[in-house]
Amino acid sequence: MCGCSIGALVGASYAPGNLKKLESWVHSLTTRTVVSFLELDFSFKGFVDAKRLQTFLNQNVCDEKMEFADLSKQFATVSTDLETGREIWFTKGSVLNAVWASISLPGLFPPIQSQGRWLVDGGLVNPVPVSICRALDADIVIAVNLNGDIVGKHFTHKRHGSAITQAIKIFSNSLFTKN
Repeated sequence: MCGCSIGALVGASYAPGNLKKLESWVHSLTTRTVVSFLELDFSFKGFVDAKRLQTFLNQNVCDEKMEFADLSKQFATVSTDLETGREIWFTKGSVLNAVWASISLPGLFPPIQSQGRWLVDGGLVNPVPVSICRALDADIVIAVNLNGDIVGKHFTHKRHGSAITQAIKIFSNSLFTKN
């Protein structure tokens, strides 16, 4: 299982068996809860309170001490090297650091420094990380692209139905096709 951006967060929750906890939190979200994550800060740290986000991740995704080696399911995340624009794969080390690197959007979530690099959202270079799934010898890949209908959205909706309908069709087809 591989993910970048929100996919990394969901995957990191699923791999240790915490998906229900994350789902419950999401269903309980209110505007007040979302606003409580924000802080007015005009530095490069971003508008999201990093300590509050860290607490949320520890409580609802996975423990801050969890390493990739501790997971019962194979998992990887993708981030982007801010200097070179290259994608960076995380398959070892701290799961939460990898998630943080994969969800970071300067101005919103602060970037993370790892191995001498400043890392940001993996969706910038590989929004649907099928390549890492293949590199890790996945037999079956089921991919989800939350932004797949952004470009040409008005054409897609008229001709093919909603993005959700298309995702269901693709998912259904993938269950019966081994590529």
